[in-house]
Amino acid sequence: MKIAYLGPENTFTEKATRELFPEGELVPMQPIRNVVMAVENEKVDCGVVPLENFYNGYVITTLDSLTRCGRAKVTQEKALKVVHCLGALPNHGKISKLYSKDQALEQCDEYIYTNFPEAETIATASTAEAADYIAKNKHLDAAAIASQAALVKSGLEVIATDLCPNNSTRFIVLGRNSTTPTGDDKTILAIHPPIRDRPGVLAYCLQVFDARHINLECIYSRPDGRKGYFFYVELDGHREDSHVKIALQSLKSSLDRENKYPDTIKILGSFKNSHWK
Repeated sequence: MKIAYLGPENTFTEKATRELFPEGELVPMQPIRNVVMAVENEKVDCGVVPLENFYNGYVITTLDSLTRCGRAKVTQEKALKVVHCLGALPNHGKISKLYSKDQALEQCDEYIYTNFPEAETIATASTAEAADYIAKNKHLDAAAIASQAALVKSGLEVIATDLCPNNSTRFIVLGRNSTTPTGDDKTILAIHPPIRDRPGVLAYCLQVFDARHINLECIYSRPDGRKGYFFYVELDGHREDSHVKIALQSLKSSLDRENKYPDTIKILGSFKNSHWK
């Protein structure tokens, strides 16, 4: 079984992927969209990408990529404790630059502000790449934020651990086959109202779910670049549950009465609820 994941190696995504698929053939890819499209175009059997962090919230690139696809769906979720560490070359001097992936820098901003208030923060494609970059270029005035394994592999000295306490990231498995209801599921939707200036459209969407006693775990709005918005909704229930199906049918018929807009409601996946929070 071939599994694509957001690479490179020695990242938290790789760790999550190995725990999910210990016997799978792992294929690192960058960026997230390439992982999603590899699943979409049947180049791999499954994909693993980050969806949400306890501090940063949703990974927007993941949502955007899934919204553009027709076959790739969320089939499973898995939370992973994320322990960010700080590493530098053994003979390093004063740290004036901090390298890491942008999300990691954001998650560790309190630590950075407290301990390195004057340091320049520089985003890299991944946490592992940050460690490799410092080691290869022998930067004695820089440090990387990454996992302990990535720092050690690159030959850096670990000088601080757990920079962002109680941190977790939710990863998702992408596949092309729909899941079956388990009785304890979640569904992620992308709602794209075709009428851009309709007052109260979001309030109406919420009322539809409330009328069917459907709990919404999260709502996130995202500009569509055409003066409209996508509303990403994560709800309790499976797309095949009768009350969820009725709610979605009611919402679709109200937002798109003439059925002209196929992207009005898009189901990004239904999957078993891991209760990761």
